[in-house]
Amino acid sequence: MSSDESILFANNLSYKSPMPVSVTTSRVLKRQYFQNTKYTPQQTAVCVFNTGTDFVDQKNSSLVLRVKVDGTANFACSFGQGSGANILRNIRLYHRTGVCYSNSQRISLWRKLNDKYNMSDNWFDTIGALMGYNQTDDAISNVVEGGDIVTIVIPLEKVHPFFAPENGVFLPSQMASGLRVEIDLAAVNEAFVEATGSVGDVTGYSIEECYFETMNVTLQDSAVASINSVASKSALEYIYKDVFTSQNTAPSNTTAVNIDLNKAVSFADTAISAVQDSVSLNTLAADSFDTDYRPAQWQYLLGSDYFPSNVVVSDDKVAYKNALLAFDKLKHTDKPCLVKYTDFNVTDGIYAVNFERDTALALSQQPINSSRSLRLQLSFNTAPSVEITTTCFLTYLTSARATLTSSRIDI
Repeated sequence: MSSDESILFANNLSYKSPMPVSVTTSRVLKRQYFQNTKYTPQQTAVCVFNTGTDFVDQKNSSLVLRVKVDGTANFACSFGQGSGANILRNIRLYHRTGVCYSNSQRISLWRKLNDKYNMSDNWFDTIGALMGYNQTDDAISNVVEGGDIVTIVIPLEKVHPFFAPENGVFLPSQMASGLRVEIDLAAVNEAFVEATGSVGDVTGYSIEECYFETMNVTLQDSAVASINSVASKSALEYIYKDVFTSQNTAPSNTTAVNIDLNKAVSFADTAISAVQDSVSLNTLAADSFDTDYRPAQWQYLLGSDYFPSNVVVSDDKVAYKNALLAFDKLKHTDKPCLVKYTDFNVTDGIYAVNFERDTALALSQQPINSSRSLRLQLSFNTAPSVEITTTCFLTYLTSARATLTSSRIDI
């Protein structure tokens, strides 16, 4: 560009048409159907992607569920603090050769906590509403004996963090074609919560229709040949976050909880723990996704280092501050967060820590191994009078390397 052209461009007086750079020939939504059209609670829904040589644009793809909630006359219920993702309890993802990309347990609770700390009010009113967030407690109801059908649209990125890679790339055809998705469906008592004063009773639910709606991207032959050349020589690297879950149940009047997260990883990102009454997980009368903060003195021990500081956290405001710190809200105050301090104590309390050494640098997370293990040490100020369940989520980076015929993962 000459000096005159540079001056014209800087003054918005350049009228040259830019060169086309897209290597996409078509972009269209296609449905990936599950093996069965109907599922009931605690069954495993299985879908095998049939995308061929197309890449998948995860940001514009989704999981669609038509759920029929059954009950006696005049029942009323909702998803409570969660959403339609409450139904997706455990998720497993496999390459067509059988390599396991992820085996995540209780991913529904992890989803709710991450959405509340990362998404904005506008998101909850728009995309979140499609998922089932922000419902009234009687949003799902009927007048006569039978059920009510509700449609749930979950963005593919919200199904599992595997579909939200770190650098925002498409899911390559080498991984998407033949990808096997297994979803363990939650029990009705866990997925739903009955409205206060509900006359009827919720008796169950069934998925009447389910499919992934993937945005398939077809590339030019030259682009496909270039990517295939890289895949055959050095493999395509796809970096995503995976979730490891450790769950502990303790009897009533327990004063301390110590949980080891026995997972060796190279890049540990965050650890999030939530304490719940065990009875709330198995009854329609209570919300299985309420995680009120229980005052305690707590720390995470990673090798010989203590997190979030070398002094135990004993104040709820400090715990709330550390939750914001774990999701990088203090440094980036423009990032959305739905959880207020009052919500933290009632519905969204967590014991959280971030293991990144520098949030401005990629791949700055810390390693965990047999000689540098991770443990949660938690001592309650007042011993719970009921049985409690503590669920710990360790989020870490995983690298999937895909060739033309195979795949492997490095953690």
